[in-house]
Amino acid sequence: MGAKAIWREDLITSLLAMLLVSGLFLHGWSHIKLQNGVLGEFLTVWHAVLYTGFNATAIWVVTRNPHLYARGAKPQPYFHPILGIPLRYPLAIGGLAIATVGLLGDVAWHAAFGWETGIARVIAPFHLLLFAGAAGLVSAPLRSGWYAPRYYPSTASLRTLLPPLLSLTLLTCVVSFMFQWLNAFLDWTPSIIVGRVPPELASDGRVRGAAEAAGAARILITNLILLAPLFLGLRRWRLPFGSATLLFVGVGFAMSALTSFDLGATVFAALVGGLVADGIIDVFQPDAEHPMGYRVMAGVTPLALWSAYLAVLVWFYGIQWPFDLWLGTTFLAAISGLLLSYVAIAPVVPAPATEGGIPLPEDMEHTVLARKPVGEGASGFAGGGESGSA
Repeated sequence: MGAKAIWREDLITSLLAMLLVSGLFLHGWSHIKLQNGVLGEFLTVWHAVLYTGFNATAIWVVTRNPHLYARGAKPQPYFHPILGIPLRYPLAIGGLAIATVGLLGDVAWHAAFGWETGIARVIAPFHLLLFAGAAGLVSAPLRSGWYAPRYYPSTASLRTLLPPLLSLTLLTCVVSFMFQWLNAFLDWTPSIIVGRVPPELASDGRVRGAAEAAGAARILITNLILLAPLFLGLRRWRLPFGSATLLFVGVGFAMSALTSFDLGATVFAALVGGLVADGIIDVFQPDAEHPMGYRVMAGVTPLALWSAYLAVLVWFYGIQWPFDLWLGTTFLAAISGLLLSYVAIAPVVPAPATEGGIPLPEDMEHTVLARKPVGEGASGFAGGGESGSA
């Protein structure tokens, strides 16, 4: 299989995963808007897209592994073994197994305890297994590209990196769905958000304080959920312009759609944040030995993103935050983003002590490792082995 075949196969996997994630969000929308937050029945017309997307993705992934069901078929040498079985898209195969356990367990759970409401409908124990299984499925193209530097080099065009970037965006959507009650792009009912406290409760400092704490927490959690996968991508690739915008806008749009875009204009803020991140990455061209661009992006992007977000709340929805809360939350998001950059992409390791400019023998290996660029040195094929960690 050549580069075009691998790219095409990964793109198809990403598009099928998009159908799965679209079904997941349609499923969530139906519970929020049509069932008043109650989990409800398994078999409705709104679940059709979810079930179709899951089954289509599962069938496609399984057919990439004909040795699992066809006599005489042999796995390719680049397949990665799980429990001694070589697999193409191993995370997806594992995700199928986890999702199956989650589905059967969820049926038994509901039979024993009934339907969940509120936040519990999202984070019920077996729902977490279902989300983990879905994450394994949608992350397959990302892993495929991660371990295939020959076909997905560290510096590549947006078109070349489209399958893993779509996968990364969809994976972030699944994670955001799990934390939907702490997401800034939707109004989680029945909670109260800053600027929308009913007059009869406005005089109660406890209510106002809870609303302000929840509002700040939504921004800080959403900020980390957006930046963490971006840094993951930057560890492997020098992301082309548009990568951060695809991630931010895709997640913001999907989350806002859960509540019929009641805060839909805030997706514009996601666009602003994505463009700022892309612009900084494009200008600084950071890498492992020149990480300043990562730091600038991590600190400036939250300032642009959440300043635009809070401005949109005022202009489009009349939601006014106290100025000190506005300022403090925005700067805290920038600080947390900057700190995250040091965890995700560590500073350059200092060169070891030398004698006469020549590394000492015991330091030579460490010298090579310290100078090894992020994302280089990974070998293997698009579905395949992990020989040579990226």
